[in-house]
Amino acid sequence: MIAGRIRTLPLSGASLAPEQTPSPLPTIAPSAPPSGEPTASPTPQPSPLPTPVPSADPGAAPSEGLEQAAEFLWQPWMWGIVAAVVAIAVVILVILLVRRHRSRRATPAGGNVTSLAVGKVHEQGARKSQQDCFAVSPVEMARDRGLLAVVADGMGGLSDGDRVSQAAVGAMLDAFLSSPADPAILLPSLLARANRAVNALLGEEGLNQSGSTLAAAYIRDGAAYYLSVGDSRICLLRAGELYQLNREHIYRNELLVGAVNGSDTFEQAVAHPKAGGLTSYLGMGQLKYVDLPAAPLWLRPGDKLVLMSDGVYNALSPAELTRALDGDARRAAEQVAAAVQAKGYAHQDNYTAIIIQCGKEGDRP
Repeated sequence: MIAGRIRTLPLSGASLAPEQTPSPLPTIAPSAPPSGEPTASPTPQPSPLPTPVPSADPGAAPSEGLEQAAEFLWQPWMWGIVAAVVAIAVVILVILLVRRHRSRRATPAGGNVTSLAVGKVHEQGARKSQQDCFAVSPVEMARDRGLLAVVADGMGGLSDGDRVSQAAVGAMLDAFLSSPADPAILLPSLLARANRAVNALLGEEGLNQSGSTLAAAYIRDGAAYYLSVGDSRICLLRAGELYQLNREHIYRNELLVGAVNGSDTFEQAVAHPKAGGLTSYLGMGQLKYVDLPAAPLWLRPGDKLVLMSDGVYNALSPAELTRALDGDARRAAEQVAAAVQAKGYAHQDNYTAIIIQCGKEGDRP
C-alpha cells in the first residue's frame, strides 16, 4: 500500500495531464492547464517507515547478566575483598564469644556480689586466756584489693597457743597489705608466710610444743578463695541452708581410712579417744595437710561466709547456728554470741567467728 491520499477524479472523457518531468535546464513552472480541464495533483511520496528495533530475547538477558556477574566475581581482587570480609567477621565472632564466656565466669547464678559487710564474734568463754586470734582487712579496700579474713585457734593443750595464733594471723595480714598477688595463689603464699613466722617463733626445739589452726578466706570480684589447716571451719549459709566447705584435719579421718582398708572397724574409728586430735597444724614444722579447693566459690547476694573456731560449732548444732546467722552480719554475730552464752557450758572454749555478708550496692543492711 502507498502511503498518502489520492484525489478521486470525475469519470468523464477528459484525459489526465501527464506529470511534468523536471528539465535539466532551470526549472520553469508549468503553465496553467486550460480552463475546465482537470489535472491531477502530483503524486505524494510516501514517508519512510520507522525502522523497527528488534525486541530483546526474554531469556537471553538474564543469561548474559549472570555471565557478566560470574566474570566479575572471578576477578582476583574481588576474592581478596571477600577473604578480608570473612576474616573480619570471624574476628568479631571470636571477640563476642570471648566476652560472653568472661561474662558467664564473672556473673554467677544469682547476680554479682558488689558489697560486703562483716560481723565479728570473739569471746574468751570459760577459759583462763584467749588463744583465738582473728583479723579482717578493711572493708573499704575490698573493691580494689579484695577482702581477707583469717581465724586462728591456738592449741589450748600446748604452751603459748595465744602467741602462735597471733604470729600466724599477723604474718598473713602484713603480707596481704604489702604484697598483692594473683587471687589463685594469694592464700597459699600467705599461709607459707604464716607458717614461717610460727616456725621462727618456736624455733627447732619448740616445734610440736605449741601450735595453731588456721582458716582463711579471700573474696575478690564475687569469688571466694579459701583454705584451712587444722579443725577450724569455713561454712556457707545460702538460702537458709548451712554447708561446710572445708575438711578438718583430725585423727578420726585417718582412722576411717584405716577402717576402709580393713585395719580397724568403723565403730572403733569413731569412738577412738583421740579421734579429735589434730593431724595438721601450724607449729609442726612442715605442714602435713592443707585443705585447698580446686576452684573458687562464686558467691551470690544473700550468702553469708562464716569462718569459726571449734568453740562455736562444738557449742551450737548446725540447726542452732543456722538460726543464729539470720539477719544482717552484725546482728548475726550478736545472735551467735548470745546463743553460745545461753548454753552456759562450764568448760566453754574460746569462740571466734567472722561472718561476711554478701550483697549488692544499694541493699539495705
